[in-house]
Amino acid sequence: MRFAMLIIAGLMAALAMPLSGEAPAQQTSVSSLDPGSMAPVTLRTRIALPGVYGRMDHYGWDRKRGRLIVSALGNNTVEIVDSWKQVHSITGLEHPQASVYVPGLDRIVVSSQSGKLRFFDAGSYALIKTLDFGAEANTDNVRYDGSAKQIYVAYGEREHGALAVVDPVTMDRIQEFPLGSHPESFQLERDGAKIFVNLPDQEAIGVVDRKTGAVAKWKIPGNTNNHSLAFDETSRRLFTASLQPGRLSVVDAETGRLVVNLPCVQGVDDLWFDGARKRIYAPGSGYVDVFQQEDPDHYKAIAHVPVGAGAGSTSLHLKTRTQDSLYMSRPNMLPQGGSEILLFYVND
Repeated sequence: MRFAMLIIAGLMAALAMPLSGEAPAQQTSVSSLDPGSMAPVTLRTRIALPGVYGRMDHYGWDRKRGRLIVSALGNNTVEIVDSWKQVHSITGLEHPQASVYVPGLDRIVVSSQSGKLRFFDAGSYALIKTLDFGAEANTDNVRYDGSAKQIYVAYGEREHGALAVVDPVTMDRIQEFPLGSHPESFQLERDGAKIFVNLPDQEAIGVVDRKTGAVAKWKIPGNTNNHSLAFDETSRRLFTASLQPGRLSVVDAETGRLVVNLPCVQGVDDLWFDGARKRIYAPGSGYVDVFQQEDPDHYKAIAHVPVGAGAGSTSLHLKTRTQDSLYMSRPNMLPQGGSEILLFYVND
C-alpha cells in the first residue's frame, strides 16, 4: 500500500511540473492557504438590484442608518441598500461615480462624470444643492475628513486635474490643489497634513501638503493605469494596483521608493488595507486577491478567491460593530434582469 501511494504521489508531482519551455508559476500569484484553513473572505449573500444595468462605481456608507450607497454609474442612479435589500433609487444623475456620507449634517454627497457634485438629505434623499465644477470636469473620488470637517473631491481632465476642498455646510469650494492631470483614488493622512493622490497619466503619485499647498510628485515606474490607492499609515506604506496587467505595487510613503511589485488579479479599481489583520484586499475581474504583510517591506499572496465571471472591481471594505465585510459589484448578472452586490465576510 505504501509503495502504491508513493507511485501516485510521484505521478501527481510530475503532472504538476511545468511543460518543457513553460516558465514555472510565481508563488505570489497562487493561493498559499494551509489545507483545512478558512479562506480570508467567504461569500455571505447576494444582494439583488433588479432593473439596475451597467457598470457600478465607488460605494458609500450611511453609518447612521447602516445603509450601503451604490453609485450605479451605467444606470444613472444611486441605489440605497438596507438590510441586504434595495430600498430606494436616486434617479436623474449623469454617471454617478462616488458618494460619501457626512455625519452631523446627515447629508449624502454624490459626484458624477458631468462635473456636478450633488448634496442630498440622507433621510428623505431630497436634493439640497448642486455644485457645478463645469463641463467635462468629471468629479470622481470623494473623501470626508471628519477632523477638519471638509470634503475632498478629485476632478478635472488633463492639465486641469485638481483636488478641490468643499465646505459641507455652505456646500461651496473653498480651496484647490492643481495636479496637472485627472486624479484617481487618493488617501488622507489622519495624523498629518499629507494627501496622497494617484496620477496615472503622469505615471506618478502626487503628495499634497494641506498646510502649505505644495504639491510634490513621485514617479512610479509602470504606474500608467493604476486607479486604486490604499494606505498603511502605521507602517508608512502606500498600495496601488494596475488595471492591466495585474500588478500590486507597494510604495514607501516617506520617500516614494518602490518597495515591491507582486502579480495581482486584473481590473482592480478599489484596494483595501486591513490594519487589524495586516492584509490587503484586491477585488478585480472575477477574483479577490488577498495579500499578507509580513513586515513593511515583505508581502505574500495568501488567497486567490474566485467570485464568478462578471464580478467587477468596485468594492467597499467595511468594519461595523458586528461584522467585518467586503462588498463587491456584479453588474447585469440577474437572470430576470439587473445587477447584484456580493457580500463577503472577512475571516481571521
